[in-house]
Amino acid sequence: MAMALSSAATVRAFSQVVAAKQTVASKARAVVTKAGSEELYVETGASTYSGNYDEALWPNWADNKTDEEITKSAEVELMHGRWAMLGCAGAWGAEVGTGINWFQAGAVCTPEDCTGIVFPGQVIPLAPEGSGFPQFYNVLAGTVILMGLSEAYRTGLTAPAFPELEVGDLHPGGEHFDPLNLAESPSFDFDRMKIAELKHARLAMLSWLGYMSQAVATNCDNPFGIGSETWPSYIEGAKGPYANWQDHVADPFVENVWKYTGLFQ
Repeated sequence: MAMALSSAATVRAFSQVVAAKQTVASKARAVVTKAGSEELYVETGASTYSGNYDEALWPNWADNKTDEEITKSAEVELMHGRWAMLGCAGAWGAEVGTGINWFQAGAVCTPEDCTGIVFPGQVIPLAPEGSGFPQFYNVLAGTVILMGLSEAYRTGLTAPAFPELEVGDLHPGGEHFDPLNLAESPSFDFDRMKIAELKHARLAMLSWLGYMSQAVATNCDNPFGIGSETWPSYIEGAKGPYANWQDHVADPFVENVWKYTGLFQ
């Protein structure tokens, strides 16, 4: 009898937890649904803010998915898109400013020598010459700590650093994330800006795929890297996206994708 009561209590408690999660997901989905309008997304496909996925590029994408799963997928897409926007701008800016392409940037800071870090526009060194700084393990530890804390705050693993931070809220705003209070400005269409960010994020993810494809296609033995003896990271003088763009602008009818695929040549 005691075991039966205990089992019933356990099942009831588990059901309450699941119901609570579904409620949270439904609330999050409601926020997503209210955030924007498909009138703001005129391109092919659908935004994640409308709540209507009938026009999603992947057929029947939302079928058999819970509100929580859909909300999580929308969150993951935007996070990946933000990283892609940072990555594209960073890779381009770094190559323009330093001449080092993104897939060989790791060679600048190794356990043997990490003193070659130079930022675009840098006028003074990060440390005095001959000091041995910055050190690889300091850079590694700082990166792990900062990224670890950021992810801990974002996922709720630890208490939020700021009161406006909530787990799952990708647009926290407030004095720390919107110090100019643009979201409340009458001249600033917040919903339109969220749609614009999503469009840029999706474009940046495709752009980063292009960055990776360019690295292989223009530097390896064949455009797909299949059977290549080495990869771009280890090829001396390998060209990055900015160098390829300069070549294309200088001679667009020769320096293009057809040259490397061998088609129409």
